[in-house]
Amino acid sequence: MLTRLSALGGAAVLVAVTGACQVVQDARAGLAVSDAVDELLSWEAVTLVASVDATPEEVHDYLVRSGAERATMEQARLLAELELTVSVGDPERETRLNDLSAGDPLDGGMTVNFGGRDVAGVKQLAGRVYARVGAQAVIEDVYGGGEAAVARAERFERDAAALPDELGTAAAALRGDWVEIEPFERDAYAAALTEHAGVPADVAGDTAAALVDAGDLLAPERLWDAVHRVDGALRSGASVRPAGEERGARLVGVRLPAGDAHEAVGPLLTLLTEQSERFGLPPLVAEPADPDAPVAAELAVRNGVLTHASFDLAQFAGPGAGSLPLEIFLAGGSALNLAPPQNGAGPLTPDELNVALMFLADRQEGRARDENRADVPGPMQP
Repeated sequence: MLTRLSALGGAAVLVAVTGACQVVQDARAGLAVSDAVDELLSWEAVTLVASVDATPEEVHDYLVRSGAERATMEQARLLAELELTVSVGDPERETRLNDLSAGDPLDGGMTVNFGGRDVAGVKQLAGRVYARVGAQAVIEDVYGGGEAAVARAERFERDAAALPDELGTAAAALRGDWVEIEPFERDAYAAALTEHAGVPADVAGDTAAALVDAGDLLAPERLWDAVHRVDGALRSGASVRPAGEERGARLVGVRLPAGDAHEAVGPLLTLLTEQSERFGLPPLVAEPADPDAPVAAELAVRNGVLTHASFDLAQFAGPGAGSLPLEIFLAGGSALNLAPPQNGAGPLTPDELNVALMFLADRQEGRARDENRADVPGPMQP
């Protein structure tokens, strides 16, 4: 059960394959990692933070070598700054992860940022989906908006906070707070943003789809599917070996076939790929060029706890792809608040969102018609 639940830590293949070690001389390394996983999963929740350890120039080189000839340096910058945080835990906060059984309830949350504040987040809690979108962070960090554009986003969020109480859920959503959403209404949400807020249809649609898709991947049945994938990786013939020490951490090397690695870590790679594509970025991961080719990963155990895993994604692309290390940091506990918002509001409806956006549009038009409004460019405008 312990090795099956290691997928919930997010480093599915990187953690679980260690239990498959059949090499006698490496038994100590396997036992050390097994104990380290046990310590990590002795919490009621686990958090992972995933990002690539590469400069924009290195990411661009990898993308071109991997077949994305039209990749731009701006896309490479965003991918180099992409950071994904995922927390998974027991909804009752009473049961350690390594005491759970397949099918037990699980809560999950995810946020994504590009070097600054979170641009988006989603939670799957007791069958309900909650989301947040940081308009200011999207404009500043994703689309590279200037000072005036950022100031307009700040003003929009302030205006949203002043909406009538009857529009409380929409107000919370538009100022970047967590709100409950209805996944099947994603097209209606996107249409409202396009019609009343001037958000381009493709941007609105992709944003709504990204949140819903991520919420689906965090559903308990999908998390347990990740566990079953690890079960297969445990029987793949992976090997484990000691790899020295670094900054007080014990390092352990892992080797297994590329096809098994890709299958086991599939949910995390899918999350990375979908979130990248929804922001108009090329995918970082390809199907293994040779499923039988051996690939390597490295784990770090610090103070008896598994804390870090590193895997070069270029190994999937085959020779000539360069290098693109995926770094995964692990910790016991939840870095994300796996609890519903305390505003007492119900799910956001498309009708409420439409009305709120019309209120805000009217306010902006009134501001533009105000003859006494200071004619000062950019963010200085009141």
